[in-house]
Amino acid sequence: MPEKIDVNELGRSVDPKSLSDEQLVDALRDGLADGGGKDIDPSLFARLVKSTRKGQLEAVMSSDVRRPVLDAIFGRMAEFYSSKGSSAKRQVVHWHITGAADGGSDSYQTAMQHGACEVEEQLAEEPRTELTMDGTQFLKVVTNNASPVTLFMTRKLKVSGDVGFATALQKMFTIPTA
Repeated sequence: MPEKIDVNELGRSVDPKSLSDEQLVDALRDGLADGGGKDIDPSLFARLVKSTRKGQLEAVMSSDVRRPVLDAIFGRMAEFYSSKGSSAKRQVVHWHITGAADGGSDSYQTAMQHGACEVEEQLAEEPRTELTMDGTQFLKVVTNNASPVTLFMTRKLKVSGDVGFATALQKMFTIPTA
């Protein structure tokens, strides 16, 4: 494998199972450096997540590249908001991604209103619903590699607040597929 590899190339032509955990983390770190998340093709990232072993995803989500990965995903979430079910009323969701190396979690707030989606790191408003899942499950959900309903039923995704609204969230976003 070349010393440095583009994340899109990684998703396109490299079998991530052939990489060590460290090589995968290093490739993502390089690809996300200096805001590189905007250049990553969402379908190729979805393919990468789909073909990566669970242990490798866990390694990514417990490493120093976790936060850049989450920032890249949430930083582009507004692009994928399809405004289906859009309302004049502000709909706030709190996302809690557990499993950080320090045992903590990362939280983000999305607020949807009038066909627009805003993302913030501060949980400043009362949420209509809150979603809590570990980092690996989060990666699978946002890349359409896991069903949120199945994760909820198997207790890998916890929902507080309006469960019906949480179920409708998936339809509000055009989620890239592998």
